[in-house]
Amino acid sequence: MNVKQTRLWMMTIAVLLLWRTPSVLALELEGYTEPYRTIRVATDETGIIDEIFISEGQAVDKGAPLMRLNNDVHNALLAVAEQNMNAQGRLESTRAELELKNERFKILQSLRLEGNARQEEVDRAKYEAAVAKANVQTVQEDLIARRLEYQKIKTQISRRTIRAPITGVVHLIQKEQGEFVAPNSPETLTLVQIDQLLAYFTLTSQQASQLKINDKLEVTFKHDNSLTEGTIEYISPVTDAQSGTVLVKIRIDNRNGEFRSGERCTIQHES
Repeated sequence: MNVKQTRLWMMTIAVLLLWRTPSVLALELEGYTEPYRTIRVATDETGIIDEIFISEGQAVDKGAPLMRLNNDVHNALLAVAEQNMNAQGRLESTRAELELKNERFKILQSLRLEGNARQEEVDRAKYEAAVAKANVQTVQEDLIARRLEYQKIKTQISRRTIRAPITGVVHLIQKEQGEFVAPNSPETLTLVQIDQLLAYFTLTSQQASQLKINDKLEVTFKHDNSLTEGTIEYISPVTDAQSGTVLVKIRIDNRNGEFRSGERCTIQHES
């Protein structure tokens, strides 16, 4: 076999291999990122914003105070409730009366045994002692109710300080100091969690069927071609009837703040 025949034979083998090997084409699918969570922080309390403790763009920890509504009326009510809760005069009075009635009952019982008191007197003293005991219990129950009222007002005051429901970043302040917060407009600010991002992609049903929850995919950010690994968190169980596509969400670790929400990004998908 000469050189020409050898080359022809090698080209034939190459063509046959290409014909028998199914082509694998890597498609570039484009999506975009969003915060992992976006929370419009609201309150069910009503009043005027007295203090704002944060500013837009500030990072806050879960539970950190964000805003406080005016507490003047509630503080006055708390002072009254505290005074009522600590009032012991009625309790001491009823206890003294109970002690007196019990002592009289015991004396009359003793006199009755000696024949120096009538049974009606003993019965009346027993009844009066029982009433005095009930009066003590009534006052004690009233003091418990007053303590509960005090705790209720303290809780209401605490609820008038709006706190961060998650660790995140203040994206937008919707109410300023001095503005009124009402039930028909309870939202005060928007908080976003960006230590993780969600990348949104739309795939065909066939493409989506090849993916599974917790699969790892390489995500490329278009503005600087930076790469990171993402984890599939959600594959929609429903195909959009109009577009014939399936929504897929990929979670991206962003604890170092390398990536911005709203950026365009891509993934490679073989088909």
